Amino acid sequence: MSPLSRNKLIAAVAVSLTLSGCFTGVESTPKITSKDVRKRNATESPEMRYASGLVTQAPKEWERGKEFVVTDKRISYALTPVELAMKVSPDDRLTLDHLAEVPSLTDVDDTDFVFLTQFGDTLRYRVDAPLGEINQRDRLEVPFTIELSLVEAAQALLAGNDYWITTPVWFDENGDNIVGRQLVKVHIDSVTPGNSVYPLSVNFTDERGQHSRVFMSAGTGARATRNFDTLFTLIDPRLKYKDISPDVWDFITRCAVRKDMTREECRLAVGSPNEVIYGHYMERWNYDNGRYLIFDDDHLRSFRF
Repeated sequence: MSPLSRNKLIAAVAVSLTLSGCFTGVESTPKITSKDVRKRNATESPEMRYASGLVTQAPKEWERGKEFVVTDKRISYALTPVELAMKVSPDDRLTLDHLAEVPSLTDVDDTDFVFLTQFGDTLRYRVDAPLGEINQRDRLEVPFTIELSLVEAAQALLAGNDYWITTPVWFDENGDNIVGRQLVKVHIDSVTPGNSVYPLSVNFTDERGQHSRVFMSAGTGARATRNFDTLFTLIDPRLKYKDISPDVWDFITRCAVRKDMTREECRLAVGSPNEVIYGHYMERWNYDNGRYLIFDDDHLRSFRF
């Protein structure tokens, strides 16, 4: 490969780090968290800074009346008494009443988080730590719930705005996976509670009038792998690639390839390969499930996708 071709390949790799590939139709879980990314990069992206306020409240900020949305019937495993907890269903709300330290079998007290249900029942979630220690924590998760304050903050920040979505993994109103597009403009209609894994459901309308949603995380916890900066960009990506023809760009937004596309165009469309094999004149990019791209002179000559 000529030095010029190698330089183009290196540039394409750099581009791919900012855009999600979509050749599988299912996004893979990142190997590093957004917190790890922040440690490795001295400068955060504009998208990171933009959504930096979307975090759960620290326990010391929790006040009486704070609401939580239930996401799963299994919450009955975490609350007592069980017979009352079993009455709670997804989408129900729990309201924080007060916190109380309780004796434990050790010399250190535990803390009960006491909630009221919509039925007027009292439920307790016990944490194996005294209140003073809990108040030193940055975050605390009540299993199978979403803090309503986080949803409200995301609604205030995102709803009514336009962004460009960088993932093709969209969902319908029932939460079922549908085929979406990437690098296209969307209008955020609302943000509502998400699910047990991702607390935010970002509901949007694309430029074709299709109503869809993506599930989003927030903050820096272990599950914060799908924050705003991994799903959206504030600037139209098309502005960076004005030389790409409209018909090729349409292929890219649909995660598709065709003959004669360049390496950069293919990487934008289907993401980085798992393996690159270099030949005398040709270059083969291998993907999962036997899929591949073969390039000659920087252009796609054959493929299986």
